Amino acid sequence: MPDRSRNRPRIAGQRRTSTGTTAAPPPPGIDETATEIDDSPAEIDENPAEIEAGETPAEVTTKASAESAEDVTPATSEPSKAPEQAPAKTQVATESDRKSGSLGRVLSALLGVLVVLVLTFAVVLGVKAWQGKQAEDARDQAAAAGRKAAETTLSYDYRDLDKSFTAARATMTPEFAAKFDETAKVAGELATKTKATVRAEVREVGVRDGDADRVTLIIFVNQTTTSTITEGKPRVDLNRTRFTMVRNGDQWLVQEIAGL
Repeated sequence: MPDRSRNRPRIAGQRRTSTGTTAAPPPPGIDETATEIDDSPAEIDENPAEIEAGETPAEVTTKASAESAEDVTPATSEPSKAPEQAPAKTQVATESDRKSGSLGRVLSALLGVLVVLVLTFAVVLGVKAWQGKQAEDARDQAAAAGRKAAETTLSYDYRDLDKSFTAARATMTPEFAAKFDETAKVAGELATKTKATVRAEVREVGVRDGDADRVTLIIFVNQTTTSTITEGKPRVDLNRTRFTMVRNGDQWLVQEIAGL
């Protein structure tokens, strides 16, 4: 009867049993019908794992795998440099944040200065506009007061000189009124002697210069005179005079009159 043990597949690391001895069953998962392994010396593992007493083929296979795993030397990989670069990145980020913060503070300061400049400019413009409006109103008021003062001070009637001169003094400052009295005395004597009446009519008023408290006017006046000198006939004289007007409370008074 042929030996059946020679037809069984041989497992690496397992001793061949003698003829007539029943071999250990193959480990689970190995097909008994697998192709027969060549018994030639070239196919046999030169360092088969030794089988200790009582070990099953499965244990032998596991032990051999473990020993093979121990022989494998894991490759040594270079340590990662990422952790070493992290501080540099953090430092760069911190420097960038610091620069961004400094730039933000500079921009905020510049914005604050710009706002102050704009507000200051607006205030200056507002003040100038207000002053300009005040000066314009002052010129208009002074021109109206000067027109009335010119027609009053340059007119008189020999029949009632006190009334004429009193009305004239009411348009003047006290200092100029005192000077006017000296001139009015001489003019009154001449008016009485020649029976003269003078009526002044303003033709034009121009503002030469001025501000909110003082305005200089150029006034063109027609004076119509009737006297014994003119033989009772009206005579018209065109005069150009300079009136200096000053503010006195809510009034504008004549500070000076000069012929041009």
